[in-house]
Amino acid sequence: MKKDNPIVASSHVSENRWNDALRRADVDGTLFQSSYWAEYVRKVHGDQPIYLFSIDKKGDINGQLLAFQSWYGNFPLSNYGKYYITSLGITKRKLYEIAFKKVFKKIFPFFYWQNGPVVVRNSLNNYPHESDKIYCGLIGKILNISEKRGVYAIKLARPSYFMDCTKLMDFYGFKKRKMGTILVDLKPPVELIWKSIHRNVRRNIIKIKDNIIFDEARSLKDLQIFYNLLVQLTKRLEIEAYPFHHYKSLWNFFHPLKKIVSFIAFLKDKPIGASITLLHNNMIHVYMYADSDFARSNKIYINDALMWHIIKWSHERGFKYLDLGGAFLYRINSGDLKARNIYIFKSKFGKTIEFNDYWKETDRSILHLRLKGAKMLNLFIPEGSGCFIY
Repeated sequence: MKKDNPIVASSHVSENRWNDALRRADVDGTLFQSSYWAEYVRKVHGDQPIYLFSIDKKGDINGQLLAFQSWYGNFPLSNYGKYYITSLGITKRKLYEIAFKKVFKKIFPFFYWQNGPVVVRNSLNNYPHESDKIYCGLIGKILNISEKRGVYAIKLARPSYFMDCTKLMDFYGFKKRKMGTILVDLKPPVELIWKSIHRNVRRNIIKIKDNIIFDEARSLKDLQIFYNLLVQLTKRLEIEAYPFHHYKSLWNFFHPLKKIVSFIAFLKDKPIGASITLLHNNMIHVYMYADSDFARSNKIYINDALMWHIIKWSHERGFKYLDLGGAFLYRINSGDLKARNIYIFKSKFGKTIEFNDYWKETDRSILHLRLKGAKMLNLFIPEGSGCFIY
């Protein structure tokens, strides 16, 4: 009888060994499961990484999960929406910052992760049914750790886009809500990718392409151009932008590693659109994009041209997929027009990949009071807070 793969948990790992396993996992091994992301979140935001990995009989990693432990006091209070810029919303935010960020910073710990667990499937050629066993081993281990640490919940467990883990997560009692992302398959010839884009988008791009110049940001001064456009966008949407130091820290950490690119679109030397993308292995993620008030008021569809530029740039460099970011399908199903409009825009470029976001609250009776307190804190924290989009 073959023994189960041992699961090891650690707060530190060999970067080369960890990231090499991600490389072997191909498109499953995204930046958000890398040691680079772990160090960025730890150094900049203070959340503590937890590395879990499964070892095969040869001593190689055949499955891994990067999770984080955070606290309610660590929540970055951003993206409040229109409600959170009202007088009542500002008062609630101040109460949160004073009472929880300064006084109770370490209470209500929770776990979260994104794009994991990762199973290195090319190591399982002779054991095609081992994948579920490895996945369950990693999930069982993180649940065991959460109990030992008195963690009140796994707040967000977002799986790989390419592995259907619904039955496994159901088995462990996770709750779920329907999410999705838009992936652009970059493997076909660029001419076929162009033809697959919605014809209205192609028409918008053709109309302005001869007048637009794209450039890459090379310094924090260039990044400030992106941020100025983002502020214009957030004001139109009546939401609060992350402060500039959020993007500055992202740039300072990942730019030396060549894992971040920011594109700026100019019309006659006037910046009218910009984006930030993150890249690792064979996947590129659109982290943020924005257009100017000038572009919007003059019906210059620069976001269409910006996305096409990112697609061509990624295709030329041999990436396999471009991830255009989350589609809140559960919000769309409940009639959220904003979520629907964002989804409609993104879906014109690629294919919708549906998955679930999972969460699980600890049901130990000793934590019931803390669970009630944590639920009360949710009144002060907007859904989809930046904790999960560092």
